[in-house]
Amino acid sequence: MRERTGLDVFFAPRGVAVVGATPNELKGGYSIIANMLESFAGPVYPVNPGRDEVLGVKCYRSVRELAGKADMAIVFVPAASVPGVLEDCAAAGVKAAVLESGGFAEVGEEGKRIEAACREIAARTGLRLWGPNCTGLVNTDPFIFTPFMRVPNVHERLKPGTLGIIAQSGMLAAGFMLQYVISGYFTVSKACAIGNKMDVDEVEVLRYMSSDPKTKAVVAYLESIVDGRAFLEVTREMAGRKPLVVLKGGRYEESARAALSHTASMAGSDEVVDGALRQSGVIRVDDFQELMNLGKAFSIHPEPFRLSTPGGDCVAVVTVTGGGGVVLTDLLRAAGLKVPALEQRTLDFLRREVFPDWMAPSNPVDIWPAIEQRGFAAFGDSIKAVLADERVDGVILLPFASRMIEYFPFEEIGEAVRESGKAMVSWMFGDLRYFDTMEERLRGFGIPVYNDLHSCVLAMKSYLCFSRKARERDE
Repeated sequence: MRERTGLDVFFAPRGVAVVGATPNELKGGYSIIANMLESFAGPVYPVNPGRDEVLGVKCYRSVRELAGKADMAIVFVPAASVPGVLEDCAAAGVKAAVLESGGFAEVGEEGKRIEAACREIAARTGLRLWGPNCTGLVNTDPFIFTPFMRVPNVHERLKPGTLGIIAQSGMLAAGFMLQYVISGYFTVSKACAIGNKMDVDEVEVLRYMSSDPKTKAVVAYLESIVDGRAFLEVTREMAGRKPLVVLKGGRYEESARAALSHTASMAGSDEVVDGALRQSGVIRVDDFQELMNLGKAFSIHPEPFRLSTPGGDCVAVVTVTGGGGVVLTDLLRAAGLKVPALEQRTLDFLRREVFPDWMAPSNPVDIWPAIEQRGFAAFGDSIKAVLADERVDGVILLPFASRMIEYFPFEEIGEAVRESGKAMVSWMFGDLRYFDTMEERLRGFGIPVYNDLHSCVLAMKSYLCFSRKARERDE
């Protein structure tokens, strides 16, 4: 039996065979080989017994002809043909195979039989298997992109980042990449669609990301957890060190049945799963938008923040809209966070240096009257004062996007946030023409911006929750 290898061979292979490569642009095998030839730095070998060449590159009839040349194979052929391909891979010295084909355990007894044959080959030869029924993986440094959808110049469009993505649904992981990553919503280190988890599962991938210096935070969508004990061991080791956000599908009987037909996954008791995840420091969310919003937050700032209060749950609001402050206060309290009275020295400073004589400052800090009187200097002074308040662990900022953006004190705010070491997130409203510029400037100072207050509260709560875990770890 050949010794089993680790996951480095998937994320940084020296040579890759693409089994099922084709010049037919309507086929997934075309997208895989086109992406790989265009973006992968090492040698790529098309494999298809019916072709002499694919996209101008010599094509091989079998993986066996590549003995010693490829250490990973991407396999996109009908499920019934996969066991034979795996035997060829093992004979050629290939160490790992990414199985992107469908038609395995998720479709019934015949699929289960094929999957069992694949498992036997892997156990006998030491061949590592990723999938099946998935889009594989992405690594941005060194670059590899295995999904079966065509993304021209993908290596130029996906900039290296610090966020790891794990998704049991293959199209979901690929969709995340296209919708969020290419749009610049956040940048990633690695994105992994693990499918049916015939061999490589969420525990092994998470453990790999936990020790990966290029991955600072992880978001995961899972329909099942194969080894709950091992999973919790990894999450407890990550708690307070790297943020982990999980969307767990299959909470109820109906969705669990859907998961079974989708990736052959059985979901466990949600009450048990929920309690175990929260105790081990995992931040659990309810839908994909929340998962991605926290991916955005932790890709911008994956490190813990400085907490001032024993509870680490006190938030101040600096706003140009009194109504926004009222609604945000309700949402913060509903989320279990506090909106404390500010220290007397903070109130005295605001009353003396910022606010008009007729208005008494409080939390939320409504500074629009002060801006009308003193201009945008009131913004910077208020934020610095609130961040210095020892009753405040984090600040939510509610600015107004307008043509006056050139006067907005971005640098002053950014420097105050940096010096305080405290969390800040922002909600934006106003003139849509200036949203992108304001968001880009604030992001540069580690401040994520959202278009809805619920997401602001979720991001702040998650920042503070992770920071409390980090504080507990250090004590």
